[in-house]
Amino acid sequence: MSDTPSSPAPNLPSDMDRRNFRSGMTSPVGDFEPFEDEAEILGDTTVREEVYDEEEADGEELFGDNMEADYRPAPHLDRYDMDELDTEEYSDISQTDRAAAEAEMRRRDREAGVHRDHQDLFYDKSDDEDDIPRAKRRAAEKAAELGTETETDTEMVESIENLEDTKGHSIKEWVSMLAPRTEISNRFNSFLRTFVDEKGHYVYRERIRRMCEQNNSSFVVSYTDLAHNQHVLAYFLPEAPFQMLDIMDKVAKEMVLSLYPTYERVTNEIHVRISDLPLVEELRTFRKLHLNQLVRTLGVVTATTGVLPQLSVIKYDCVKCGYVLGPFVQSQNTEVKPGSCPECQSVGPFSINMEQTLYRNYQKITLQESPGRIPAGRIPRSKDCVLLADLCDQCKPGDEIEVTGIYTNNYDGSLNTEQGFPVFATVLIANHL
Repeated sequence: MSDTPSSPAPNLPSDMDRRNFRSGMTSPVGDFEPFEDEAEILGDTTVREEVYDEEEADGEELFGDNMEADYRPAPHLDRYDMDELDTEEYSDISQTDRAAAEAEMRRRDREAGVHRDHQDLFYDKSDDEDDIPRAKRRAAEKAAELGTETETDTEMVESIENLEDTKGHSIKEWVSMLAPRTEISNRFNSFLRTFVDEKGHYVYRERIRRMCEQNNSSFVVSYTDLAHNQHVLAYFLPEAPFQMLDIMDKVAKEMVLSLYPTYERVTNEIHVRISDLPLVEELRTFRKLHLNQLVRTLGVVTATTGVLPQLSVIKYDCVKCGYVLGPFVQSQNTEVKPGSCPECQSVGPFSINMEQTLYRNYQKITLQESPGRIPAGRIPRSKDCVLLADLCDQCKPGDEIEVTGIYTNNYDGSLNTEQGFPVFATVLIANHL
């Protein structure tokens, strides 16, 4: 081994040379000479700089010394076709005359078979193409502000103009996503604010006002009005009633608080009641097809329970450290319990915090087929019906009522014991009486 210090070799093999040498090719290291001048690699750069300077010189100067000349008057261009100008003077129209004119136009459209939504804009559709990206961008920015945007949500925001296109999802999955929920909220909010009857009256503004005057917590929305004005929402509502009614209740509460900011002192919840559902089902015709659907049926009340407090939003106290857990939203079928205390990491026991827990009224009634609707020789069928919130105590045994509600199922252990195999009991959760 030599003690002579090694000097750095000027001609180091490159990666390509190493690969060629391994593959059996002759390395050109001995013939390789490094470039002595950078210009040999890059070439003559003076030509590029001249071209770049020419491109810069060709650019348009927006802020120059003569920029005010762009705004000089041009009388030969500022000419208008007098035949196209409306120079006629019009007197001010009263609110009554305007409502009458709008009612006449709606009657004329119905006779002609033309349906005009309140969102229709009377301009060329080609103009709308430029606004679509802008609307998509606004929707995407709104979704980003919420902090829950995902890649899937972004795709949905970009295609929300066509709310009927569920992108292969079921309706329940579709209305649970961020972008469709936002669009449904906006459309239902617009429906409540702008829907007018044949006389030009704002129907649902008036109903909300009367509800607040009477200190109630619900108002009725006609399914027929919703179908004529927002047919997509009317299509989604029977198919995904839990999700749609949850969205509608939140929109209704926001609208009530915008009109009456202190109304939350009266009630914490505002409910939308759906009436005039077109199809009426008999109690004996309910099948698997109707599960988790919005249905309408008739019957006679044969039994009622008392009005009981049901847990709505629960808070628990940790017995060991006293930490308050929650809130937990209670569902209809299962009891919600905390797993462990985040303060002391214990798994219990927990006791319900009676002061901070919210309750709602609960009543169960038994609905039986009307005598006139029972087929000859058949036994009348009956079904349990759950009444919540302000629907409680609205009927008594012997009343014949019409119920619009959600036909759903709940687990009943006694049924499974009797039948010997898993069976679910079905119940009607009433929305409107």
